[in-house]
Amino acid sequence: MTSGQGVHFHEAAVYGSDEEFLSVLIPFLRRGIDAGEPTIACLPPAKARLLRRAFVDAGSVTFLDTATVYANPATAVKHYRDVVSHHTQRGARQVHLVGELDNPGHVTPWGPWARYEAAVNHLFDDLPLWSLCTYDARTTPRPVLDDVLRTHPWLALPGGNHTSSTAFTDPLVFLETHVPDPTEVALPHCAPTVELRTPHPEQARDAAHRVGEQAGLGEARIGELVLAVSESVTNAVHHGQPPVWLRLWAEPHRVVTTVTDAGDGPDDPLAGLAPAQRSRADGGLGLWIVHQVCDYVTMHRHEDGHTVVLVVGARSK
Repeated sequence: MTSGQGVHFHEAAVYGSDEEFLSVLIPFLRRGIDAGEPTIACLPPAKARLLRRAFVDAGSVTFLDTATVYANPATAVKHYRDVVSHHTQRGARQVHLVGELDNPGHVTPWGPWARYEAAVNHLFDDLPLWSLCTYDARTTPRPVLDDVLRTHPWLALPGGNHTSSTAFTDPLVFLETHVPDPTEVALPHCAPTVELRTPHPEQARDAAHRVGEQAGLGEARIGELVLAVSESVTNAVHHGQPPVWLRLWAEPHRVVTTVTDAGDGPDDPLAGLAPAQRSRADGGLGLWIVHQVCDYVTMHRHEDGHTVVLVVGARSK
């Protein structure tokens, strides 16, 4: 099976043991290596070590750093597009890529990544890419696995076999209807450190800087927080409906932010994940920047309007 020039073949593998993991992954990698195609793995450290021990040709696989690539979904989109572009410019007809998140639904909040898995069916549709997303059934919650089946049109099986996913849902329908678990990143129950009604962007930036300092973030991370808050407030003011509410909570080495307006939010279900040129009309460039610099971003509609939730921690990109 080959994705073909300019076609993204997107599949998932759900495995229940280390042996099953290897029986899916090794044939996938072997196919890419034997075809002389770039073969790339972005796996949690323990899984990367397992593969290196078991696969005699692991030296022919390029291993990427998960902390860098999977810093957030928008970063992953950009990084993978850059990787594929790098290889195709050098003559590659197809790129083989396997990736696995670090314990999704537990260590890694799932909501933004469910959105990513659906969105890449469109965002990578111009790439000669065969991507395999692996999920460990021993540790991954059932609701996450259900989303995996809904967001991948193909499933990889042990021994190099493949089948279609009968649960696959049109990506745009999934993006419009999927609601992240509200307990993933629980909003603080205490009063906000700062609460502003329809702030000017300069007021929002000043507030974000103060709260970032109070949370103990470094200067680089404070700068990214200020940028994300400024862009989110600007989008709400210019593309939403009044009133706009900005709320920030300072926690130890982390700032949680919500920006709420009375509008419906972006029309584009890919907003924030898409390359900037695809979504400028409704503030998409600003949202793309926000998604690049924050650890966690969700956007949801509700009876009072639309809310963006941002989390910026001490980790520096």
